[in-house]
Amino acid sequence: MGLVVDIKGLSKTYKIGGEKLPVLKEVYLSAGKGSFISVIGPSGCGKSTLFRTIAGLEKEFSGTVMVNEQDIRSNPPRLAYMFQKDLLLPWRTVIKNIVLPLELSGKLKEADIKNLEVLINEFGLAGFENAYPHELSGGMRQRAALLRTWLMDGDIILLDEPFGALDALTRINMQDWLIKVWENHRKTVLFITHDIEEAVYLSDRIFVMSKRPGTIIDNVAIEFERPRNRNMLYTEVFLEYKKRLVTLLKDDKLL
Repeated sequence: MGLVVDIKGLSKTYKIGGEKLPVLKEVYLSAGKGSFISVIGPSGCGKSTLFRTIAGLEKEFSGTVMVNEQDIRSNPPRLAYMFQKDLLLPWRTVIKNIVLPLELSGKLKEADIKNLEVLINEFGLAGFENAYPHELSGGMRQRAALLRTWLMDGDIILLDEPFGALDALTRINMQDWLIKVWENHRKTVLFITHDIEEAVYLSDRIFVMSKRPGTIIDNVAIEFERPRNRNMLYTEVFLEYKKRLVTLLKDDKLL
C-alpha cells in the first residue's frame, strides 16, 4: 500500500510579539492509501497546526511534507479539510451547502444534484435537502458538513475533531456512521481526536503527539478486523490498546 501522506522532520515555529513559539518539532508521520489514521495528544500540542500544514495553509516550516508523492511546497495538495466546527452557511439550504465545493470549482451541473441522491441518502440527509442549518440536529449538521467535505477534490480527508462538540450518544452514532461510509468509499482519512476509545475504534493506526512543541512519541497499529463493531470495545484486546495509549500519554506527563 503506497504512502499518500509522508511527513519527515516537520518543524514549525510561530513568531508572536517578537518571540518565537515552537509548535511542531521533528514530526514523522505517514498514511497509506485508503487507511484511517488518528492523531491524539494534549490540547495545544500542534495537532491542528499539523493538519493546516498538510493542507498547504502553513507556508513557513522546515522538513518535508509529501502528499501523493508531491512536495506541497511546489505542488499544492488536492485534499479535503473539515475543521472542528461544521461551518455551514446559515443562509443556504442543506443541498446548497453540500454542493458548494462543486459550485466553487465550476463543476456543478443540474445533473450533479440528481446524482447526489445516493450520497444524500447514505449520509442520512434524505428529506432534509431544503432545510436550513438551524433546523438540523448537531449530528445532521456534521453529516452535511462531512458530505460537503467528501465532494471536495482529492481522495485524502483531514478531519479535525469533527465529533468533539456532540453529546455522547450522538457521538457514538456518528462514529458508527462514519465507519460505514469510510468502508464504502475507502478514502484516506486523517482524524484528530482527544478520545482514546474513539481513536482505537475507528483507526488502522494511531499517532501519539507530545506536549508542545509537538512531536510523535509513538504510533500504534490497531489490528482489529474490519468491519468494526461495538462488541470489540468490551474485549481484553481493546482494553490493552487503551491502556497502552493512556500509558504513553501519562509517561509523557500529558494526562
